[in-house]
Amino acid sequence: MFKVDFHCHTTSSDGTLTPFEIIDLAVKHEVKVLAITDHDTTAGYEQVIEYAAKKNVQLITGVEISCHWLTHTIHIVALDFSIDDSQLQQGLKSIRQARLERAQLMLENFQSKSPEKFIGFDAELWELVGDGVVGRGHFAQLLTKKGLAKNGAQAFKKYIKKGKAGYVTSDWPELAQVVNWIIHAGGVAVIAHPNVYRLTSNKLNRLINDFKEAGGQAIEVVNQPRHCSDIVGMADRAERHGLYASLGSDFHSPEHTWRGLGWLAPLPQKVSPVWKLFKTPLNSD
Repeated sequence: MFKVDFHCHTTSSDGTLTPFEIIDLAVKHEVKVLAITDHDTTAGYEQVIEYAAKKNVQLITGVEISCHWLTHTIHIVALDFSIDDSQLQQGLKSIRQARLERAQLMLENFQSKSPEKFIGFDAELWELVGDGVVGRGHFAQLLTKKGLAKNGAQAFKKYIKKGKAGYVTSDWPELAQVVNWIIHAGGVAVIAHPNVYRLTSNKLNRLINDFKEAGGQAIEVVNQPRHCSDIVGMADRAERHGLYASLGSDFHSPEHTWRGLGWLAPLPQKVSPVWKLFKTPLNSD
């Protein structure tokens, strides 16, 4: 089976490689089919359509969309949709605005609670974000860079998670609305990294049922390099609920040595691969 990766990030959101560098990395790692799924923007994909074609990397349209379900933030990956769909693009624009507002409130929180510790934090954050879509990952990167945390995980634990100095409630659209945007654009909706949410089995089943009722079609079954019990369990769940199976590394940075682009275990044979829903056949040569 040729290599595919349907979940990765660039500097257009919170990744550290430019879209062009991601394509070069895909060539290096022999990834034949790629979806750039930046948070709430298709800008990265749009920059490299021609470049990817020159490098013989088949690009599938992609975006990772933040949404609200019960008391949880859930991420839905959209694949193989019309990039020009106005409803989807307007929805993404509204989420990007919500991200900006959240970031400003986070900056205010940091400044009000410990101004001496966070001198210059505002300017440094926006320099780091550049033309990308701001996210909490940028705050984690900056906190690590300034020596206030050892790594991104510690930055979240000490400063960003609920109850900490930088926490601000996120204002996302509802799950059903996001799935509707994707379906309206002719795309495939995928529940991203289902194990990350740490839901109980019953609650995950409830999420899947609500997702399917809204029109959702697939779930990420594989997001790690080695076959393991998580993959087996999620494949069983996909089969039981009649969902197609996707796979994606959620690659953000070469510094994350445990998560390489295209570094993925194969899909279990029992599941139906998500690309069977795509309008355009995958290039396998």
